[in-house]
Amino acid sequence: MSRVVVFFLQALLAVAVLGGLFAQVVVIPGTAEGEVELFPPYESVRLPFVVFAIVFIACLQVLAVALGGMLQRAGEGTVFESGALLWTNIAIGAIAGGGIVLGSLFVYVTFADIPSPADGMEVLGLWMGSAVGTIAAIGVALLVVIGRQWLGRAIAQRAELEQVV
Repeated sequence: MSRVVVFFLQALLAVAVLGGLFAQVVVIPGTAEGEVELFPPYESVRLPFVVFAIVFIACLQVLAVALGGMLQRAGEGTVFESGALLWTNIAIGAIAGGGIVLGSLFVYVTFADIPSPADGMEVLGLWMGSAVGTIAAIGVALLVVIGRQWLGRAIAQRAELEQVV
């Protein structure tokens, strides 16, 4: 992979991490405050939803850093060395963490008494979205685990081949 492509992709990941930080510090708390002003009964659920959102974005930021590390290894041509497994472990952890956050949100929405300004469709959408997101995160984590196993086998085979040669 060319250095220019690696640099460009890493720059995009850095922008995503910084955008996530901006969302965590400014957008999420500000939006939550605005929603409470529009519908005061939301005050009782504002803090949990803000925490869920901030932690979920933190998981995405960790995933972006792990992808950046793998891109660096791809640019250096060292993907098939044992150090690459660290980045895949970090990615799996970040995806699993995001899945746990979404699963926790699903449980919270299921059992909490969340006020609704209209007919409750917002709560139903949040409930369904968190369920689908949890299932998707589990699926992606399993795919990355399989990819990690393949990478581990490729590293072992490369080491064996280097000993033969």
